[in-house]
Amino acid sequence: MRRNSFLLIVLVALAGVMANSSRAQSASAAPVQISGVVESISGNTLDVKPAATPAIWVMIPSDLHVDRSALKAGAEVSVEAYWADVCYIATQVTTRK
Repeated sequence: MRRNSFLLIVLVALAGVMANSSRAQSASAAPVQISGVVESISGNTLDVKPAATPAIWVMIPSDLHVDRSALKAGAEVSVEAYWADVCYIATQVTTRK
């Protein structure tokens, strides 16, 4: 019984350390500037096509204020984002006129 309690304490401590390190890593991730043309927007996913590279999917957080009416196919945008595990997360979206 004592051994099981010890293992449980170790696992909980290890999970806490891993969670803190991943938060610190994503918070310190250097922002990336993505400029290109909007190919599509579906829900919170923006599909941006920079010149001479494949299209990039960027997730727009629901709490980020963005003029979604300006995000139409063919519109030029500039997105500041950071990489978080499996996708880019936008911190700022600007439509160029």
